[in-house]
Amino acid sequence: MSLFTFLVSDCPLEEVDYSGITEITVRELKKLYPISDKTPVQSWHSMDDDTRILHAPDASAFGELVISFCNNPPYDLAFYTEKEYAYSLDGNWKGKFLTDFVDYIKTHIKASENVQLLIFWAGDGEQKLIEREISIEEIQPNHLEQFKRKKNIRIQFV
Repeated sequence: MSLFTFLVSDCPLEEVDYSGITEITVRELKKLYPISDKTPVQSWHSMDDDTRILHAPDASAFGELVISFCNNPPYDLAFYTEKEYAYSLDGNWKGKFLTDFVDYIKTHIKASENVQLLIFWAGDGEQKLIEREISIEEIQPNHLEQFKRKKNIRIQFV
């Protein structure tokens, strides 16, 4: 079984990526991190300068908020929604992630768009979801923390 988190909607939503992970060339990476005799050997040192690679400024980038359209959702998503638009929600549910997610909800989601947050376990058939509503204006990071702990939950933003 796998835990999935989605925003689902009747209309397109704004995609965001606060990770800071970017695609750059090895040439650009060498400018950021010049190679000297004291530099530990890295695999990119011997790559062609025009090779494109992913770069993260530091390890914390991997836990930041990323909301992206899901082209290939798990089959189990169909148990919980018939909405046309599904967006995967990735990151570590603490600190800056939660603050950024609350800001995203308040800035990019309107009650009229009928957006839901789904958190569910996939791979073991349809599970009963806890149903909740929360006001977009009133949502706070602690609410999101509580929702994430529940698992198998549908939150309607109103």
